[in-house]
Amino acid sequence: MNSLQLNLTPQVIEQQQFCIELEQFILNNQVSDKQRFKVITCTLEGVNNILQHTSCDAASITLLMHCNTDSVIVDLLDNALYTELPALIDCPDQNEEHGRGLWIMYSWMDQVWNQPTVLGSHLRMSLLRN
Repeated sequence: MNSLQLNLTPQVIEQQQFCIELEQFILNNQVSDKQRFKVITCTLEGVNNILQHTSCDAASITLLMHCNTDSVIVDLLDNALYTELPALIDCPDQNEEHGRGLWIMYSWMDQVWNQPTVLGSHLRMSLLRN
């Protein structure tokens, strides 16, 4: 299994450096273009949700990505108070301000899992490789 760990900071997020590292890591692990797009989009959505909907700052987010022959797994760890994510079945109405990002994560990834940790919250998303 190949793994990548990034400790996000406001500067890394602002300059989008971690996007380049994610892209390179996924390319090196020969993930298909379609799946690469899904994983990166869902990862960015997960980071954005942490920053927008919690009191957590960027310096408190750890991003782990694992690639093996069967799947790509993304773990986002933060120190925010745990909040259970709603399971969205349908895409929110276009007039709704929130929810489409979560809907995309649940729709595009094979598994989305959120749980409390000793230090905060843990979001795990996984995608089976084809």
